[in-house]
Amino acid sequence: MIDVVIVEDHPAIAEGLAALIGAEHDIEVVGIAHGLDDADSLIRATQPQVVLCDVMLAGRDDGIELLRRFGSTSRFVMLTAYDYQAHHATAVAAGAAGYLSKLSDADTIVRTIQLVSMGETVIPPLVMESARRAPAPPSNRERELLGLLTAGASNDDIAAAMRIKVKTVEGMLRRLYDRYGTVNRTQLARFAMRQGWLTDEPRL
Repeated sequence: MIDVVIVEDHPAIAEGLAALIGAEHDIEVVGIAHGLDDADSLIRATQPQVVLCDVMLAGRDDGIELLRRFGSTSRFVMLTAYDYQAHHATAVAAGAAGYLSKLSDADTIVRTIQLVSMGETVIPPLVMESARRAPAPPSNRERELLGLLTAGASNDDIAAAMRIKVKTVEGMLRRLYDRYGTVNRTQLARFAMRQGWLTDEPRL
């Protein structure tokens, strides 16, 4: 029997997945969690063979954090509704055993759980290639700047929010332009959003 924990922040989707995979004779859903903290407690308590885990929980990539915490003891199949290159790269680097779109059919989800429970890795070639080609992610401070930039903050606003000098903001922006092949604030903001780096609400 394959013990599975489902981590999904939309209760209806979580219950649907549980009904779907729990109907299989060789799979038992031992628990459902909807957020980082309750998932942490549940995984520690049940020590499942497989965790079927949404990449994004409450608008944050907390599914990746759970993978980093428990990927050495449970096999993680990451589920996502987003095709972000950054998520591909971080999931592969953190040791995901499977990676599926939420649009996957029932047979694919069940078969992936069965295969990863036997030690197989089930990650689509396109996801692996995307992960290999992913640009280096920004640092935490750069990510904070990008979030403020995308929210429409001026350089002065960014400097005040980050408690740094305006010239420091300008220097950070120039480095980001050069690193990611962009030439202005709009291009940089769009690039960051396409990469899936901006998952938190910026604080102005």
